[in-house]
Amino acid sequence: MDRDPPRSPRLRWHRSLRTRMALWSGLLNAVLVLATTLAFYLGARMLVVHNARVEAQALTRQGALNLEAILDSVQVSGRTLAAGATGVGAQPLHLRSLLLASLAGDPDIAGAMIIVEPGRLAPDDPGFTWYIRRDGQRLVERSVQDLGYDYRAMPWYVRTIEAPRPWWSEPYANAATAGADFTTYNLPLRLPGDGALVPALGMVSLDVPVSRLLEGLLQGVPAEAGLQPMLFSPGGLAVVHPDAGLRMRQRLPVLVEHGGRADLAPLAQAHASGQAVEFEHHDPASGESFLTQAAPVGDSGWTFATSASESFILRQLREVAQWVALIGLLALLPALVLVRRYTGRLLQPIEDLTDSARHFANGEFDYPLPHIGRRDEVGVMARAYNSARGSIQRQLREIEAMAGARQKLESELGIAREIQESMLPHPRVVEHAGMAVDLCAVLEPAKAVGGDFYQFAELDDGAVWFAIGDVSDKGVPAALFMARTATVLEGQARRHASPAAILAAASGRLVEGNETCMFATVLCGRLEVATGRCLLASAGHDPPALVHADGRVETLALEAGPPLGFEVFDRYVVREAWLPADATLVAWTDGITEAFDADDAGYGDTRLRQALRPGEGADATCRRLLRDVQHFVAGAAQSDDITVLAIRRTHAVAAATTVDDAVAVATGG
Repeated sequence: MDRDPPRSPRLRWHRSLRTRMALWSGLLNAVLVLATTLAFYLGARMLVVHNARVEAQALTRQGALNLEAILDSVQVSGRTLAAGATGVGAQPLHLRSLLLASLAGDPDIAGAMIIVEPGRLAPDDPGFTWYIRRDGQRLVERSVQDLGYDYRAMPWYVRTIEAPRPWWSEPYANAATAGADFTTYNLPLRLPGDGALVPALGMVSLDVPVSRLLEGLLQGVPAEAGLQPMLFSPGGLAVVHPDAGLRMRQRLPVLVEHGGRADLAPLAQAHASGQAVEFEHHDPASGESFLTQAAPVGDSGWTFATSASESFILRQLREVAQWVALIGLLALLPALVLVRRYTGRLLQPIEDLTDSARHFANGEFDYPLPHIGRRDEVGVMARAYNSARGSIQRQLREIEAMAGARQKLESELGIAREIQESMLPHPRVVEHAGMAVDLCAVLEPAKAVGGDFYQFAELDDGAVWFAIGDVSDKGVPAALFMARTATVLEGQARRHASPAAILAAASGRLVEGNETCMFATVLCGRLEVATGRCLLASAGHDPPALVHADGRVETLALEAGPPLGFEVFDRYVVREAWLPADATLVAWTDGITEAFDADDAGYGDTRLRQALRPGEGADATCRRLLRDVQHFVAGAAQSDDITVLAIRRTHAVAAATTVDDAVAVATGG
């Protein structure tokens, strides 16, 4: 009897590559689900906390505004009553009418009082003391003297008389208020025109039930918001507080210093300074974390705050995150079965594409790419590889072309910089009538070309004309506008003797065709070599500095007009100054003062003045200032063009010696 050949033993399921890949995939997916849940939780937590902070801030502000509206209404009524009391004279009937009008005009006011000391409004004035308060639907009136005490000895009266401005009292309750908590707005009475230091002739007070404040508070903070409202009086008394044992009993400074609530110190500081505050803190007793917002209620001294616990804010989020994690882990079970089934079918095409991608990475872009005709994801990936291969080849050709274009552009920018530098004058010495002026400037553009410029030239009448300017923006557009500005200024300098006239004429020319709205700040001057008389005018430029022979540095303040290019302006102001012998006039652009180091600290005017030295030639002054700026920035990127112009006036012999020394150093002699 024939027997079937023995079968090869089947590969156990737990050893198959498909199972291993399914298990690893399941493990990675589980980690991914947990990581996604964690990321979702962290991101949602940030969003929830942010929204809670924003909502708490809005509700706190709204609650403070509601309270402020009540207090402001009372304060306006108080100021109106005080103004009326000093304006109508001492007639009791009129003063009583003012009290009744205040009560009728503001339902928040429960009582009003006027005290006018005898003989203050008129020599024979007997004074006036009257108090009216609400008692249900009727009004109760009486003289203040009938209340059973001498008002002159009461602390509230003494404080009000001596106070420079009105104030809110601490909440109180007595027989006159029927045991209800009240707060009072007290105003000193002074005649119109009297200052705060003039003794008051009496006072006005308005009583407000604390319950009215609480009504405004509840309107601003709905109960479903989950916020715990707090209200503190001007003296820090906890009028509203989530801890019932502290209400109307404990003051905020005492609670912070002696009540074990040091975590509320920011709230106490904000209340004392009348500032808003937002902070997170932990209750030492419960260990609960809170987010607290506080806002001052106008200038009344009251402070309203809300506090929300972290557990309340994040309670629903934690429940959602737990359900997301549980559902994600349960969804992995069918995913494991599907992954095991299709892993073998998908593995080979992916390996083929991986092999082709490896050759592409080595630069072999002509290597065969299989599976392009497939209609599934593998085909999409293969076609994407093929498209990327063609795109990379095109980009390589474009990069090669761009490198050539960049090289050409750099060459053209180099030529443009040389042309720009050729437009600027070289250092020179101008002599006249035994005196000499040494002129020199340096310019360091932030880019290949820049927008800073300087000009100086000798005039026929023994004077020199000079200018330094800074064009808005940098680069090629600024360089073009700089060339136009320098050309226009030089042309106008040959037509006008006054720097103000030069700037005014240039202002009209540079506005024409300036569609890009570029502009230039310019300092323009004229210096008479023989006398040292210097005329200066500024079109929005920084004032220059005058370095005297004794080392004193003087800033020549100028009345600056608008920069050139914005609008036509013909009223530039000339400043007359004198440049003594052996003194140096130094001007610069804001690339000097606004040079920043690696820590983003600016060079500033103080360092500039300290870097200036007397007795140096114009070239040495420019180079010293430039070196000092470069040393300060310590290699940080240059953010703006840097230009320095120096003009030194000396006797002709000294100037010639300085020039000879400079030539000797340059030639090595």
